[in-house]
Amino acid sequence: MRVWESPENPFLESRERLPKSFMSRFIQIINKMKKITTRFFIVILAFSLVFIGCKKDKKEEPSKVQENGLTAEINNLVPDSILNTMVSLGMPVNGGATPPNIAASYLASPFILKESNVPSDYPGLTFANYRVTFYDQNNDNLSIKMNYLNGPESGTGLGGFIVGTNNSFTVFTEVNSTYSGYEASLVQVISGTLTPTGIEDFFYANFMLDNFGNPGGVWIANGEGCVIYDSDGFSEKVTVSKSDNSETGNGKGVSAR
Repeated sequence: MRVWESPENPFLESRERLPKSFMSRFIQIINKMKKITTRFFIVILAFSLVFIGCKKDKKEEPSKVQENGLTAEINNLVPDSILNTMVSLGMPVNGGATPPNIAASYLASPFILKESNVPSDYPGLTFANYRVTFYDQNNDNLSIKMNYLNGPESGTGLGGFIVGTNNSFTVFTEVNSTYSGYEASLVQVISGTLTPTGIEDFFYANFMLDNFGNPGGVWIANGEGCVIYDSDGFSEKVTVSKSDNSETGNGKGVSAR
């Protein structure tokens, strides 16, 4: 009989015990690794679910403006035909959901016609100075209110909508106006770039939405309008009490002809 086959051989006895001890220890290590790995994946999964949930919530937040950079209210107020016309006549429209806070009063003077589709108009025509006061601006729903004075025409408490990005903005306001006893519905649009002391590149558009048949013949036709600008390039901030009509050009307001 060979020596390593002897049942009394101590070497064989040790050799038989070693694998059992080793395997037991190995299994313990594997089990611990499984627990650690399981905990690790649970933590990773939890973080992933939180991240995906936050990303999903952010993605589902409704946009304040539509594809053209304007709010749904503006798009419902102004027909595409009028919007396209005013832009073609040189009116800048600054879309976006982050307009600057423009609450203050401003004076546009000289107030000069840039372009128009009104037959009797011509570039360079001078209108009465235009003073506007913006207030109650709310950037959560992109709303704003305004008062204005333009020669014999004026409006107070007019609700409108504001869009823009950085310091550039555009305000759209529906104006229900009365002149010589006749009513009309117009849209006034004001664009510019805010500075600490006023508005640079003050542009104004005024277009007729509905003149209700124009029985008095005092209003421009539906769909007609013009683009006017502050020809010196800057409209300074003013106090509400300041007179801005001491020099009113021909004294005419923009809407009536």
